[in-house]
Amino acid sequence: MALACGYRTPAEHKKLGDTERAYIEAGHAEDVQGKPATRKEVLKSRSFWAIAVPRFLAEPAWQTFNFFIPLYLVAVWELDLKSIALWAWLPFLAADFGSLAAGLLPNWLIKRGASLVTSRKITMTIGALCMIGPACIGLAGSPGVAIALFCVGGFAHQMLNGALLTLCADVFDTKTVGTASGMTGTIAWTGGMLFTFLIGQSADIYGYDPLFVALAALDLVGAVFLWGLLRKSKPPTLAA
Repeated sequence: MALACGYRTPAEHKKLGDTERAYIEAGHAEDVQGKPATRKEVLKSRSFWAIAVPRFLAEPAWQTFNFFIPLYLVAVWELDLKSIALWAWLPFLAADFGSLAAGLLPNWLIKRGASLVTSRKITMTIGALCMIGPACIGLAGSPGVAIALFCVGGFAHQMLNGALLTLCADVFDTKTVGTASGMTGTIAWTGGMLFTFLIGQSADIYGYDPLFVALAALDLVGAVFLWGLLRKSKPPTLAA
């Protein structure tokens, strides 16, 4: 049975008023006629690197949480599979709340006078500071405390990462935001991949404690880059 619904152009949509239809079609015409920024132009933008560098430095934390929490619980605390299944999902639940915070906190800050970009920067910085929690996992006296600190890390990472993801739409125009967002995503996953290789080689030699400290340090360095590079409040206009 064929689906009865499908995409309808503004001209075919019966529920659109004339004013709304004209507004949509005018914006569409502008996007079609305008020439999107090239990758080279994006790479020249200071705002791009203000987002890309922190994302490169932040992604290793998420890759670590995804792949190494069970290994850590086995290697350090000698937990069995049942115990790991009981605890290891909690940091990812905390990460969901971090994603919510990444949207709610900027709105709260804007209502209190912060600019849009500044609210994202503050949100990212608070998330980076919260990464001090998982940096202290080496001091945990029980697997429960370690999991609690992992939860802080999951919340913190998604909070700061959510702010960074949204910044592309805040500082780039509609012709550029897709290119910039995709390129920052590529750089982020490159950072995660490279760090994963390093983890596999260093965990057996140095243990997990220096690893978790390094993850927090990377996010704090990322916050410094964000504040240092992203200073303009107005969206950059790249060559059309």
